[in-house]
Amino acid sequence: MTTNIKEIELIVSGEVQSIGFRQYAAKAARKLKLAGFAENLKDGTVLIHCRGTDETISQFKNHINVKNPDAAPLIDVEEIKETHLAQGTINDTTFWEKYNESVSEMAQGFSTGMNYLNCFNVNTQASFKHMDEKYGKISQGMFLVVEAMEKRMEKTDKNIEALLKVLTEKKG
Repeated sequence: MTTNIKEIELIVSGEVQSIGFRQYAAKAARKLKLAGFAENLKDGTVLIHCRGTDETISQFKNHINVKNPDAAPLIDVEEIKETHLAQGTINDTTFWEKYNESVSEMAQGFSTGMNYLNCFNVNTQASFKHMDEKYGKISQGMFLVVEAMEKRMEKTDKNIEALLKVLTEKKG
């Protein structure tokens, strides 16, 4: 059985920088045993070179063509342009994230962290609002239960008083 190995270049556009897309893509590529790299370009896109079988490259493209995945909810891929590369273009044996100057990458890493903290903050606030709404409904229900129990207790107290009165009269 022969495997059809190919090498391709992908240009990924959308919300794909400062949000961890290279790491997301690299993790998927390594899991599929692809070779190559992912690199941010100055125009806001991500360049990916990868080598693998038709099947694994297809799986990889499906995995990275996402909008707001659980693992990286800020990613929003709009388009992936594919170009076939000549055999032997990719010399890598593993898949890696290609970084530019370290100060720029560090600043971008902080920016990515802030973006995810902001996303977490928005989601947390929405969750608390939802909890407040649910608690309000539960609280209303609890007050109705307490009110009903108080009425039953009053009725029970009156019944006990009446029974005691009857028993006292029968004794005397």
